Amino acid sequence: MKKLIAIGLLLIGLLTVIAGCGKTDSTTSQATRTVTSENKEYTIPAKPERIAVLSNSLLQMLDAVGGTSIARVNSQDKLNDKLAALPSLGQTASINMEQLLSLKPDLVLGLSNQHAKFESQLQSNKLPYILVTYDGIKDNVPLIAFLGDVVGNPDKAKEVIAHYNEGIAAAKAKLTGVTPARVAVLRATGKSVTAETEKAITASMVKELDMDNVVLTHKELADSTAKTVPYSLETLAVDNPDVIFIVTMGKKEDITKTMEKEMTGNPAWNNLKAVKNGKVFYLPSDLFLLNPGLRTPEAMNELIKDAYNL
Repeated sequence: MKKLIAIGLLLIGLLTVIAGCGKTDSTTSQATRTVTSENKEYTIPAKPERIAVLSNSLLQMLDAVGGTSIARVNSQDKLNDKLAALPSLGQTASINMEQLLSLKPDLVLGLSNQHAKFESQLQSNKLPYILVTYDGIKDNVPLIAFLGDVVGNPDKAKEVIAHYNEGIAAAKAKLTGVTPARVAVLRATGKSVTAETEKAITASMVKELDMDNVVLTHKELADSTAKTVPYSLETLAVDNPDVIFIVTMGKKEDITKTMEKEMTGNPAWNNLKAVKNGKVFYLPSDLFLLNPGLRTPEAMNELIKDAYNL
């Protein structure tokens, strides 16, 4: 009898151990790993499952490589229904930290040039985070690969990169044997009209497509470290490009007033070759003011269509 009781107790013990193997102890520290972004090391969960993304451009890249976010921000970026339905954290540059904390993320993904001001709050609340550079189109491929590693889907990231590169190559192939268009890329805001250098998004795509940016024929402008430089109608008239691209930032009515004051209200504007030939294009800010990310091939095709009717 004693043997039977002992055996019964042993079996109960074994069943208890087996049952315990299927439970997750919420007090157990999650396994972590270290990743490096811009020569800075970040300690993050080995397998992050509740990622809060503070930029919709990053959100789309994360989604493409198989990552899942628990939040989005308000912006002009076009989001699919799944991403648009996520809770909002406010504007990219002014994150609602109370809302962010309430979502209990296990990783926060943001931009170094926008969200460094939130680092102390993230640290004090012990939230793992990564701040990445997302500025020019040259950042896109490395960032896709990095995000693939973060979410543990490097192979998926390679597929996304291959598709992205194919899109860029297909756009460039359209220009085989085509004489490069002479273009000027202007930046119009509610306060001023300037010209873009190759450090700005649209002008960098113009360079990638081997168009001739007349702004850069002026050495003092080409050597500038700024993204935009002063550029008068008088200089534009001398350069007299085939195409004028205008990147807009701000309210349409304010931009119209500024353009009229500095450019379109002057009779010299109507004598420009691009104006006479109907080759002045106001570009949408969602594709041309900031890095279009995965939509870069789409943006390049838009420039090609406008400049060459292709």
